[in-house]
Amino acid sequence: MSQFRYTPYDGSTRPFTMGLHRCDVGEWIEIDGNFADQLAQKSRLLIDDPDAVYQRIPSAFDAEQEVLDMLRRYLLQRFPEIYTYKNDSISIKPQGTSFSVADFEKVPLKLAGQLVQEDLCIIQPFEKGYRLASACLCFPSSWRLADKIGKPLEHIHAPVPGYGQTLAKKVNRVFDRLLPDKILWRLNWSLDEGEQLHRPEPHSHDEWLQTNDSPFDHLFIRVERQTLRRLPLSGDILFTIRIYTDSLANLWDHPRARRMAAGLSTQLAAMTADELAYKGLVKAIRPIREALNDIVSGG
Repeated sequence: MSQFRYTPYDGSTRPFTMGLHRCDVGEWIEIDGNFADQLAQKSRLLIDDPDAVYQRIPSAFDAEQEVLDMLRRYLLQRFPEIYTYKNDSISIKPQGTSFSVADFEKVPLKLAGQLVQEDLCIIQPFEKGYRLASACLCFPSSWRLADKIGKPLEHIHAPVPGYGQTLAKKVNRVFDRLLPDKILWRLNWSLDEGEQLHRPEPHSHDEWLQTNDSPFDHLFIRVERQTLRRLPLSGDILFTIRIYTDSLANLWDHPRARRMAAGLSTQLAAMTADELAYKGLVKAIRPIREALNDIVSGG
């Protein structure tokens, strides 16, 4: 449980905006108490359904290798108590697991993705802008890797309200100007039934709405912490996605419960019809806001 590490829904930011910030290199990768469990989930997914969580187009191999080399150096320096490297093997001490680099010589991003809780995506420039060239995406938020690999960003983000009209050019400008020594980060959020991390299905609240239960019995707030950095050798861009989940019911016990619930309710109320449809909230918004207003009023 993240214990509300990030709360972009509390009124401090607006949804469906870029909201980019500078990221210190020491804060690029985050490790918490879910480390062992999430890495174990990744390893199982990569064994049980590898094509669903790892894909690459041929031109991305060099960038994959660059990501693995960069990430390995970073982890050994930043978290020496967790990672070791010896005889061409990377060991994760808390788990007692070890990976031979040679076993992943043809799929280096598949190894890189099993070292950290973040999912890893490589965005590659091409003649029409930028495209998703490779990804180890074990914990997707309502999208399928097989549908997006090799596609331009405009295609990938086509379901996002307003992306083509307002955000696409801004995103491309950010990518064009991103320097190798600069890391950016942003947050995104959604409300989902259950806390499962591997969630390729579209946002939906249909099942719990049929129960007539309280939203507090079913819903989790899902926050994505995303980072962007340019790879210095290939010039491609590494996009990381880290998932944090919190039960909506846990808002009751938070020191800032009323402020956070009010902010979330206000953000939901401000969403357009298209934005609500994208988040799967058209039918669910009323009972969710009623539940949040119970917190605001003190129950």
